[in-house]
Amino acid sequence: MIENTGAPLKDTSMIDAPLATAPLIEFIDYSFRYRAQKHPTLHNINLKIYPGEKILIAGPSGSGKSTLGSCLNGLVPYNYPGEITGSLTVGGRTSGSVFELSEFVGTVLQDTDGQFVGLSSGEDIAFALENKGRPQAEMKARVLQAAKLVGADGYLAHPPLRLSGGQKQRVSMAGVLIENIPILLLDEPLAALDPSTGKRAIALIDDIAQQTGCTVIIIEHRLEDVLWKHIDRVVLLDEGRIIADCTPDEIVASDMLGKVGVRRPLYVLALERAGVGITVDKRPGRLDTLQLTDGEIERIRRWSETASAAGDIAARTEPNEPKTTVATETAAPSPTTPATPATPAINFVITAIIGTLLLMGYAQTRVKAGSLE
Repeated sequence: MIENTGAPLKDTSMIDAPLATAPLIEFIDYSFRYRAQKHPTLHNINLKIYPGEKILIAGPSGSGKSTLGSCLNGLVPYNYPGEITGSLTVGGRTSGSVFELSEFVGTVLQDTDGQFVGLSSGEDIAFALENKGRPQAEMKARVLQAAKLVGADGYLAHPPLRLSGGQKQRVSMAGVLIENIPILLLDEPLAALDPSTGKRAIALIDDIAQQTGCTVIIIEHRLEDVLWKHIDRVVLLDEGRIIADCTPDEIVASDMLGKVGVRRPLYVLALERAGVGITVDKRPGRLDTLQLTDGEIERIRRWSETASAAGDIAARTEPNEPKTTVATETAAPSPTTPATPATPAINFVITAIIGTLLLMGYAQTRVKAGSLE
């Protein structure tokens, strides 16, 4: 586990290695204080983001992550005035209006309803091109191209405000992607989406990144949902300061998330309850990259059986009846994390996660044995 020494966590393999390209975005000792506030919201931000990277900016509410995004698209300081120290470079520019920066940064807002300007989805996607006086034939072709990229070509004639949350998000993405901008900034894209729709949104963002090669910056506190697909780095903010800048494997294996109030992924909770230690070499950043030994898989299986039995009995027991204790053999817990059964309230969720882990473990075991049967 990575120890917190007081300095931000860093993925040194990425930062120290020689890079063939210059940063697309660079903060140097950047601080910002809103005009109406006494103290800065952002403190001494030092951050480099390179072309083609997928970055997650995470942190608890009030940590400054949305303000950081507003600095990138020019809302700070032009719409939200205040005092800036240090420097910020975006696409080679050290300053620029919201309009000028929109040539480099396409923003999908948390409230997509506030972003729509067209009477139909197609008109809304075409808005930027229409403002520049592009020919009708060109606009129609590019609107259809952008809509197909995000899967919104089936409702171009529909009013955007009548679409579902996921459909609105697709239309908003098409509207900013239509000009082939190099940076896609998404401010809490999962805020209005249920978990299932959120996963589809993250998959869509991943597809866009792969097809266009644009730099993607996601501002979100729902860490587990975002990490469902590949992320290059996680930048963790707390009280306006960057306290971690590292790979998903490193951030999930560390204790930094819990310290700032960001929930760790549920499968990590399940593993720890089963007495399986979380280390970087297990690649815990995503469930589908997780590496488990045969012994750990067996430990998870035994814990899962115990937790399931305990949960079933707890669910069937009336409040005024004594609860029955189930004696089932379990593997010895790790020295640092006791293997305790889940409470009935979360037992179902964790048991489902454990089932997925076991299935993945079986697949790993078969591959090790050289059999695909």
